[in-house]
Amino acid sequence: MINNLSLKNFRCFESLDISLSSGINFFYGKNGSGKTSILESIYLCSSGKSFKSSNIKSLIQIDKDSFLIKGYDNERGYTLQISKSNNVSLTIVANNSKVTSSKLIKEFPATAIHNNTFSFADASPDFRRKLLDRALFVSNDQFSETWFSFYRCLKQRNSILRGGSLKNIEPWDIKIADEGVKLNKYRADFFNLTLDELCNIIDKLDESKSTNYLRNIDIAFYSGWANDSTLSRIITNNRYQDLKRRTTTLGPHKADIKFLINDIDARQILSRGEQKLFSILWCCAQHEVLRKSFNIRASLIIDDIKSELDDSTFLVFLNLLKLLNNQVIFSCIDDHFSSKIEPNFREFKKFHVEQLR
Repeated sequence: MINNLSLKNFRCFESLDISLSSGINFFYGKNGSGKTSILESIYLCSSGKSFKSSNIKSLIQIDKDSFLIKGYDNERGYTLQISKSNNVSLTIVANNSKVTSSKLIKEFPATAIHNNTFSFADASPDFRRKLLDRALFVSNDQFSETWFSFYRCLKQRNSILRGGSLKNIEPWDIKIADEGVKLNKYRADFFNLTLDELCNIIDKLDESKSTNYLRNIDIAFYSGWANDSTLSRIITNNRYQDLKRRTTTLGPHKADIKFLINDIDARQILSRGEQKLFSILWCCAQHEVLRKSFNIRASLIIDDIKSELDDSTFLVFLNLLKLLNNQVIFSCIDDHFSSKIEPNFREFKKFHVEQLR
């Protein structure tokens, strides 16, 4: 995890140096003060991407030629440096060696919840697959090999289908089925661990009107094909339909996590605030699995925590923080931890962003 962060010419910060807690970190300040920019830079250290913009060049401070981010993991003695110049692609250096962004996911795993992705229930199946796969990439090298192998096979099969013929498709059907079954097992196993951990967390929360709905959500993993048949049979039997559509219509690439209440899509019942709280809980459960089962400490980044949450739901979030053992970094306009409120959190740090500039 990131213990120390240094920014130069990043967004609104000409220069910034801060030390983060391994527990709870709270950033507050007026709109435009730079709260989101700090969280964005931390997420960049985990992914090589911004959760706000697809244009990395836009992160360079106006009238400057480049930005520089430095991150330090004091526990492991790990150093990271990310830079971007106007005419040079993003450069990532870890422990004095150039690396790709895929390396960051394993070294500084983090999940970000922000205003564009606050509801996992309302997100696309692709988003939910990526959330699950990201945790598996961090924790399981064999999963990475299987994932890349499956999607290479899928690409080849789809190429044949686009050609309008089933000639030469059988070898790829066999490979897709073999790799797909392995991929599905990795996903299903991690999903079940996460579901168990989610139930543990919910059980520890105080029962109230703001938490009762959590106990009524049914969560199911959908493999991407009907459970009453094998993937091999599905792929083979679906050849002509796939040929008609020019793509592989069933398989692990269609996997999803479904959230239901009384067999109704949860997003049709839950408020936006309830959806956001549930998304936070799901991330916390995944991170607890990484910590307990794989000894990996992931960071949860939440931008503008109060957005969508009413006071009672926000109180549930505060109580949740007391249960967590991983790093949490979140922001809000107002200071909800004044001198009159002593938060009972593990290793709590508070930052007034306007005083950091």
